[in-house]
Amino acid sequence: MAEEGANTAEEEALNPTVAEPPLVQLTRLSPVAVTSVWPTEPHHFTPWLLASSDLLSEVLGIEVDLEAREHKVGKFSLDLIGREVTTGTRVIVENQFGSTDHTHLGQLLTYAGGTEPSTVVWIAEYFRDEHRAALDWLNENTNEDVRFFGVRLAAVTMKGAPAGLIAPFLELVVQPNDYVKGAAVADSAAGNARAQLYGQFWSTVGPLLKARGWTIGTGTTQNWWSMSSGVSGVTWSISYAMFGCRSEIYFEHPDAAVNLARWRVLADRRDELQDAFGEGELLFDDLPNNKGCRIETRLLGPKIGDQSNWGTVRDWMISTQERLRAAVAAVGGIPSVVSAAVEADASSMA
Repeated sequence: MAEEGANTAEEEALNPTVAEPPLVQLTRLSPVAVTSVWPTEPHHFTPWLLASSDLLSEVLGIEVDLEAREHKVGKFSLDLIGREVTTGTRVIVENQFGSTDHTHLGQLLTYAGGTEPSTVVWIAEYFRDEHRAALDWLNENTNEDVRFFGVRLAAVTMKGAPAGLIAPFLELVVQPNDYVKGAAVADSAAGNARAQLYGQFWSTVGPLLKARGWTIGTGTTQNWWSMSSGVSGVTWSISYAMFGCRSEIYFEHPDAAVNLARWRVLADRRDELQDAFGEGELLFDDLPNNKGCRIETRLLGPKIGDQSNWGTVRDWMISTQERLRAAVAAVGGIPSVVSAAVEADASSMA
C-alpha cells in the first residue's frame, strides 16, 4: 500500500489534474490622462515633483534632492533646481506636458548655461525622435562632467481598481553613455592619487550605506558622501576633513533663514540630543559666515592616505550616523520649517 501511495503521488506531481486556487489575480495597467491627475504643469505637476525627489532618484539611478521651483535664470524661470546628494553638484529639471518641442529644448540649454549643472533632466509625455537624438548628441559631445536625461511622464491605473487609484509613471528614455563618460572621468581620476584613494575607500563604505537604505547613490572620488534625509535642504553626511573625520546632519536649504530656523529647533534640545546620541561630543555650529548650519561629531586624526585605519574609520562613520539619526528621531525628527515665501506660495495654491 505504501508503494502504491508513493506511485500515485509521483504521478500527480508529473500530471496534476487539480489546480490550486490562484494566489494572485492578474490585471493590466491602463493609461490615465496626465491632466486628470495634474491639471497644469507649472501649478500642479512641478510642485508635486518638487516633493517627490525620491521617485526621480529611482528613475535616474542617482540620488537627487530637488530644492526649489521657478528658479530665476536671467529673465526666465527654470522649472526645478536641486543637486545630486552624493556629490553636491547641480541638477536642473525642465518639464512639459505633451510632446517635446524645439522651444523647450532651447530653454533647457539656456538654463544649463545659466546654472552650470552636472545633471540635466527633460521630462515630457512624448519624446520625438529628433529630440532623443539631440540629447544623445549632447551626452556624446559635451563635457564628461555633464549628463543629459530624458524622462517620459505618464499616469496609470489598474483595470478593475477603485476610481481614483492612480500611480505616476516615470520612464527613462534617454541616458548618458556611461562607458564613454565614465572612461573620461576615470582617466581624469587616475592622475589624482588622492581621488583614487577616496574612490577606493567609499567603495567599501557604499554597500554598508545601501544595506541600511540610506542611499542609492554610487561612490565618489570626493572627500565626502552626502545622503538624503527625506527633507529638502537637509542631508546626512560623512567625510574626511583637515582634523580627521566628520559625521553630521547638514542644513543647506537655498534660504539661509530656513537653515538657521531648523538648526535652532534642534540646538534648543542639545542636551536631549547628546543624551540620546551617547558616546562622543555633538558640536552645534550655525556657521555664521555661511548659508548652511550643521550638527556634527568628530574623529580626530585619521587621514585618507592611512589605509590601515580605513576599517576603524568606516565603523566609526556607520556607528555615529546610526546614533545621530536615532537621536534626532528621538527628539521629534528633522524640523520641517520652511520659508515665509514658500508658505505663502503654498497657501496661494490651496
